[in-house]
Amino acid sequence: MLKKAVYNREDFLKLNGLPQRLRIWAEDTELEDYIRNEAFYHRDLPRKAPMALEPLKVAVVGSGPAGLGCADQLRRLGYDVTVFERDDRPGGLLMYGVPSIKLPKDLLMEKITELMNHGVKFVQGWELKDEASFAELQKDFAAVVLCVGSRKPKVLPGVEVDNKQIFQAKDFLTEVTKDLLNGTDLMNVKGKDVVIVGGGDTGVDCAAIALAQGASTIHQLEMQECEATANSVRGDLCNIVQGDFTIKYGTMLKRLIRDEEGKLKAVEVAQVEWRSARSGALPEPVNVLGSEKILRAQVLILALGFNGPEDEVFEACGVKRSPAGMLADGGEYFTTTKEGVFAAGDARRGSGVVAWAFTEGRNAAMKCAEYLRR
Repeated sequence: MLKKAVYNREDFLKLNGLPQRLRIWAEDTELEDYIRNEAFYHRDLPRKAPMALEPLKVAVVGSGPAGLGCADQLRRLGYDVTVFERDDRPGGLLMYGVPSIKLPKDLLMEKITELMNHGVKFVQGWELKDEASFAELQKDFAAVVLCVGSRKPKVLPGVEVDNKQIFQAKDFLTEVTKDLLNGTDLMNVKGKDVVIVGGGDTGVDCAAIALAQGASTIHQLEMQECEATANSVRGDLCNIVQGDFTIKYGTMLKRLIRDEEGKLKAVEVAQVEWRSARSGALPEPVNVLGSEKILRAQVLILALGFNGPEDEVFEACGVKRSPAGMLADGGEYFTTTKEGVFAAGDARRGSGVVAWAFTEGRNAAMKCAEYLRR
């Protein structure tokens, strides 16, 4: 068992018994390279860029990839930019949603500090929680750009998050990084049996962290067969995971099993088959009878994805929701249904890659600047 958790790439890759899929995950430096070399690389602005006629104040809500890209572009266009962040540190998803094994936090803070040195202001611990908080922004700023991400987590019926044994993945990853940066040890699964529901990238992040902390066992569950997942195209994954006991495809969580004190001690899982009830209907998961199995579990992490921005964003800003649950366009890209309020990133189009979110942020900045020049 590990004596101490490892949170850097070099030490993680030295772990004994590292599953091949997690080795590939750790060896992938694409995100780190992008933040280091491309995310803040300044290409020449277009000849007809909407440069500020005066240094009007613009508020950017959210300091994840879209927010950082937006703030950087607005600053280059000559605007007075303030970025508002709900957490205790700037960076959003990049700070707390991506393990330090994949993205060293000192590199991220170095880039954010460069923005600060160029005049971008950051306010931490500020939350868009009600109409009054949004009205204050509108009073003090000429325009607002919402880069709040897609943070409303999907849930499993009958499974209640208690933040003691059952966690949403984003909360688990956030607390792990806070421990690392604060020198605390409040979120640690060392010696525990961990079950992760969800086979996507975030679920893989959680599996890697559980391994890095020295979990006793790790089981990541994915209802789809490997060949049907988005990850299947990555490096012949479905062959790589053959014999990997940390990932179970075509498997569903059936129920939680608790001890006499009500504490989680195990889960029941079962294999599923995808069948169509009738011709032309979409396949649905069907429990394979007799395939049920009990897995020890003192920690359950839900990595099921997100359903758009939190409800408070719509209520506070008075903007409309799209059919997909995102911030609805107001007739043009990057606008919302409220004048002077713009949107970018996952909040506007749903979850995407980091590079795309940076580009979204920069494009929203251009649209905002065009509006301010009218």
